[in-house]
Amino acid sequence: MRSLPVRSEQGFTQLEIVIVLVVMGILGAISAPSFLNWVNSRKLEVGLVELEGTLIEGQDQAIRLSKTCTINLPTGSNAVLSSSPADCLRNGNRTLEGLQLRHSFATPLSFDFKGRVPSSFTSEQTVVLSIANETSFPSKCLVIAPGIGLTRVGEYIGSSDTTLANNCKTPTL
Repeated sequence: MRSLPVRSEQGFTQLEIVIVLVVMGILGAISAPSFLNWVNSRKLEVGLVELEGTLIEGQDQAIRLSKTCTINLPTGSNAVLSSSPADCLRNGNRTLEGLQLRHSFATPLSFDFKGRVPSSFTSEQTVVLSIANETSFPSKCLVIAPGIGLTRVGEYIGSSDTTLANNCKTPTL
């Protein structure tokens, strides 16, 4: 007598699919805050590098072209870094997307034909970058020294309405 072949069912049951989705949801909920923190941290680092590069480029162009170059650093969200005259930034304007910029400058940031900052900069001037609309995330800062315009970067430890050079803490090795 012949027996009929037994068909084995293949695939997943609904219960197995639900269990996998629940496990994936739990893992996503656990990892999402860390991922968002990493994204914000990376955005700040890139913005700080862009800001520092813009200042260095403006200073280099002032020396190379033997003329005064002014770097425009508007405060607020999504600031567009530009120069006056326009040829002081060879690569054009830069936008700090998703970042809030504030600074302590009373006069525009200019570099003379020797790459020096204006004599009105008698003390260190500070630029603070933070994530736009995010007050709990740590801010980054860039401090410009008077004289030849040396810069240092660090983490800003202070309130959101101040821009003091003393609050820019440079990491120690």
